[in-house]
Amino acid sequence: MKSILSKLWLGITSLVLIILLITWLFQIMLLQKFYIDERKDLLLDEGKNISALISATNDFPIISQEIIDEMNDFRSEFSFHISITIIDTHNKVLFPMNRNIISKRIPKELPKEPHVNLYSKEVETFVEKFDRAKRSLLVVKVPIEKNNAIVGNIILTSALAPIQETSSILKKQLSIITWISLLIGSLLALLFAKHFAKPILKITKTSKEISKGNFNVRVDLDSKDEIGILGDTINDLAFQLGKIENFRREFIANVSHELKTPISLIRAYAELVMDVDADKKTRNENLQVIVDESSRLNTMVEDILTLSKMEAGFSELNCSLFPIAELIYKVIGKLDFFASQKNIKLLIEIDDQNTHIYADEAKIYQVFFNLINNAITHSYENSQILIKVTTTKNHTKIEIIDHGQGIPKEDLPYIWDRFYKVDKSRKRDTSGTGLGMSIVKNILEAHNFSYGIKSKIHEGTTVWFEMNKRDT
Repeated sequence: MKSILSKLWLGITSLVLIILLITWLFQIMLLQKFYIDERKDLLLDEGKNISALISATNDFPIISQEIIDEMNDFRSEFSFHISITIIDTHNKVLFPMNRNIISKRIPKELPKEPHVNLYSKEVETFVEKFDRAKRSLLVVKVPIEKNNAIVGNIILTSALAPIQETSSILKKQLSIITWISLLIGSLLALLFAKHFAKPILKITKTSKEISKGNFNVRVDLDSKDEIGILGDTINDLAFQLGKIENFRREFIANVSHELKTPISLIRAYAELVMDVDADKKTRNENLQVIVDESSRLNTMVEDILTLSKMEAGFSELNCSLFPIAELIYKVIGKLDFFASQKNIKLLIEIDDQNTHIYADEAKIYQVFFNLINNAITHSYENSQILIKVTTTKNHTKIEIIDHGQGIPKEDLPYIWDRFYKVDKSRKRDTSGTGLGMSIVKNILEAHNFSYGIKSKIHEGTTVWFEMNKRDT
């Protein structure tokens, strides 16, 4: 498997080579044809111009000075050698005088096997070899027409030796340029490939480290292009995976700690029950502890599963429009017994009994249950808890207000975290699993509801959440 460096070098070098080959194709193979076509068009235009001037005069076969001046101007305008000969249909040279067109400019066999049809109205062009060195001559014949009859021909010739010499020089020059360009192009391609591949190799190395579980590595790139963005993405990925790994370790440690306590208690009290000397009252108390801790353990496992599903995105919302008052009364009916054990009154204050909300009713029920249950747990005896629903033009705000122990200010930001408990001094905590507030947070965020908490020590706590108002 080739490395990206070699692939880039090979690709760029191939591109340079293709450009050089195209240059060779156009400069060497097509140059001569292009040159001949351009020269042919030039001679044709001049021949037609001279033919038009002759056709416009009545002096033919005498060539006027005006026409001679035109031909001299044309020949002097170009650096390459051009010969112009005017002959009649009997092959008599009319211009230049005393010059044998057959011996000088076209093959001697012209009268016998003519390359030029002296009586044709068509313009003719061809390339003729005219000496032993096989040098070529471009011949263009333009007929002279008067009174719809051919009276003569203008033969324009131009040597092709300059283009052959130019082509030979270009071949030598291009050979040198090709080798130099190929060498420089290969070196530049190597440097560019190294420059381009270096950040990719860094990203690859960092990705391998991340795959091994090292989330502290970072890609150090200064570029702001797509490669730089990819590097930043890899860095962010490592950071997020590091957070997840830290959370995983913390979560496992917390779960292990939380599960260890009830399991240890169940074992200890089960051993006490096995003590045959214990009286019936003590045995029943020990059995009750086992039942309580077993129930708490079961609740904790259910909460962990619920929270895991929500955070993994497997818990979908089944939203509908329902009256908030009915839901609150259901929760109160379920928790009223526990509140009465501490002589706590559950009060409900709803300014509009017809207030409806659009949400997942089962999950909002769980929110109310967790929040009110927490309020009961942390309230003082002989106190009260207020469930307050306030509706405005666009929003519905719900508050659960208790008069209990309160939460220290420094603990408020962490109250929504998993297994976070304000009172860490209690050895046996039967108040809950430590996951209730985290579950509430996930449910409210899944609904895009705003929420918050405020509290004062020994005065109480208020937990609130707010949503857009929905009418029936």
